[in-house]
Amino acid sequence: MNSELPVSNEQITSFVGLLKNNLPEHRDNRGKRHTLVWVIVGFVLATLVGRQKLSSIHRYICNRANWLYEITQTQKIKPISRAHLPRFLDGLDWSALNELIERCFGIKIDYTQSKKWIAIDGKALRGTLDAGDKQNIVLAIDHHTREIVAQARQSGDKSSEIPVVRELLKDSGLEKQKVSLDAHHFNPITTAQIHQANGIYLTQVKENQAIFLKQCKSLPIQSTPLAETISHEKAHGRVTTRRAQLFSLDSLSLDSRWESSGLSVLIVMERETVEIAKQKTTFDTSYYVSNSAIESSSLQALTEELAGAIRFHWGVESNNWIRDVTFNEDHIKTKAGNQAQIMALLRGLAIELIRKTSPKNFQAVIENLSDSVDNLESMLRQVKFL
Repeated sequence: MNSELPVSNEQITSFVGLLKNNLPEHRDNRGKRHTLVWVIVGFVLATLVGRQKLSSIHRYICNRANWLYEITQTQKIKPISRAHLPRFLDGLDWSALNELIERCFGIKIDYTQSKKWIAIDGKALRGTLDAGDKQNIVLAIDHHTREIVAQARQSGDKSSEIPVVRELLKDSGLEKQKVSLDAHHFNPITTAQIHQANGIYLTQVKENQAIFLKQCKSLPIQSTPLAETISHEKAHGRVTTRRAQLFSLDSLSLDSRWESSGLSVLIVMERETVEIAKQKTTFDTSYYVSNSAIESSSLQALTEELAGAIRFHWGVESNNWIRDVTFNEDHIKTKAGNQAQIMALLRGLAIELIRKTSPKNFQAVIENLSDSVDNLESMLRQVKFL
């Protein structure tokens, strides 16, 4: 156990200090106990240097044990065993740990200022071995910085992401902001919740709302767009042209269940993508709706804002790619749901620590931290982890 004297919250200047003084201890008081802080810090640091599987993380913790005791200022005992590590992680309090992460690293939104765009994005944890034990995390991500603003967990085979998102929007206050959502969340309860809270939503329309989608597809044939914008992008061997058109929804006869949602505009996004090497061209059209106010003096600006929000929402979904490809999340096997959720939470913390260094390449940063303990410790102090 930690032999240091307690420190008041006013004196705490690092995440480690916050953990040592505020993380609840639920374990039995008998026998040898590995310090919560020591194991958590060891796990995050192992992830930062590219260790992903539990056996590899355990080896890192054992190999760097003395250094970990030094930087966490905890009492030296025999390192945790490989067999006990997953049980240890499964016993941690996800909500309490997440609260401390948000207190230390979360983006503080000033609700008195102008609204900012936040994307809500769910991520499945596919490595849980228990049959029927579905585990997801739901992330609220800043469109521009791609930092996590808030997050929640979804557990259980019969659970649904939809009520989890509604609760996250309410508890975090994000229902008052500008929120981009997947088509999965285009339903009258969620949209009404945001609209009634004076927030703005932008969500795609797909086959889960088949009647509404049919109406959206017919509107451009019957009406003239209020404004449009065209953009071009060349990247990854492709040239993409995007044409966004803004339409009013006033002419549509909407079902009464949408009355409290404030539906006002339709954005039709047409994409033409040319693969340069293959000289192959593909086309697709997507439909998005929002409760944004229509003002004749700012139709062009509104069109450009919503087109940009659509683009940025797609961009933040690349966070899932980082978790799966760079951090191998989908292939990490776990035996229990809370263990999977704790590992995902700590993995997400490691990603956010790297993101705070404004990286151009995540893999390059990981290799740099792996090659130099001094660089790793310097970065951890720079971002106030230590």
